[in-house]
Amino acid sequence: MSLFLLTGIATLDIVNTVDHYPAEDEELRANAQRLVPGGNALNSARALAAIGHRVELLAQLADDPSALMIRDTLQAEAVRHQHCPCIHGVTPTSYVTLNAANGSRTIVHYRDLPELSAAHFKAVAVEQFDWLHFEGRNPGETLKMLRHARRLLRDQPISIEIEKSRPGLDALLPMADVLIFSRAYVVSMGYTNAPELLAAMRPRAPRATLVCAWGTSGAWALPVGGHDAMHAPAGPAQAVDTLGAGDAFNAGLIAALATGATLSEALHQASNLASRKVGGYGFAHLAGQGNR
Repeated sequence: MSLFLLTGIATLDIVNTVDHYPAEDEELRANAQRLVPGGNALNSARALAAIGHRVELLAQLADDPSALMIRDTLQAEAVRHQHCPCIHGVTPTSYVTLNAANGSRTIVHYRDLPELSAAHFKAVAVEQFDWLHFEGRNPGETLKMLRHARRLLRDQPISIEIEKSRPGLDALLPMADVLIFSRAYVVSMGYTNAPELLAAMRPRAPRATLVCAWGTSGAWALPVGGHDAMHAPAGPAQAVDTLGAGDAFNAGLIAALATGATLSEALHQASNLASRKVGGYGFAHLAGQGNR
C-alpha cells in the first residue's frame, strides 16, 4: 500500500447530537455527546488508515489532555504522528451540532494555537512518501513547505485541499498536481456549481487535476488538458453523521489515484467512500471495506 503524508490541523471535536437544529435562543437537550479527534488532515488520515493505507499526520499538537486523547486515537488506528511538534497551549476545538433528523453538522471553531511552521515540515524526510497532501491553510508557511517538497521529490504527486478563501491562496495553486475544492469555496468565489469553478480555476493551475465534491449531488473533476468536467454521483447512504464526509472523499480520491486508478474511477471511489462514511459515526466502520 502507498505511504501518505498529510499536513494540516488536528482539533478536538465536541459533537452534540440533537433531534433538530435549535432556533436562536432555544434551550435544547442533546441526545448524546462525543469527544473525538478532528481536523481535515487528521480525518483524512484516519480514513486512509481505515481502508488499509500507511499514513502519517503532520500537525501542531498542544500539551494538554485533549492532545493526549488525539495521540491515543491516532496510535490505536495506526496513523503515524511521530513528527507532530508539541508546544504549550490549548488544542483547537470545534463545537459541533449534529442534527439527527438529517445528519447535517453545524460547527463553531475556536483556536489559540500557532499554525504548523515550515521549519517543522522541513524536519521530515518527505522524499520517503508516495503522496503528499496539504490543507490549504496558512498560505505563507504552506508555500514554503511546497517549495521545499518540490526540491526533494522525484515524481511523487502533491494534492492540496482548498476549503476556504484565504489571502495568499492563489500562490499555492500552481504547486499542486491535484487541487480539491470545497462547495463552500465555490460559493465564496461567487459561483453556483462545481463545473463553473473548475473552468475558472484552469488558467491558474494549468497542470493540475481539478476536483470538487458537492455533497449528495456527487463530485466533478476536470482533467489536465480537458475542457469538460466529468461527474460521479454520490453513493446511496442513510445520513447518520456527515462530519468528516469531505475528508473521507479526499482520502478516497488520493488513495485511488495513488494506486493507479483513472480519474473517473478515482472520482467514483471517492464519492462511494464519502457516502459510506456518512452512514456511521467516525471512520472505524470503513475498516476492511477498502476503497471501492
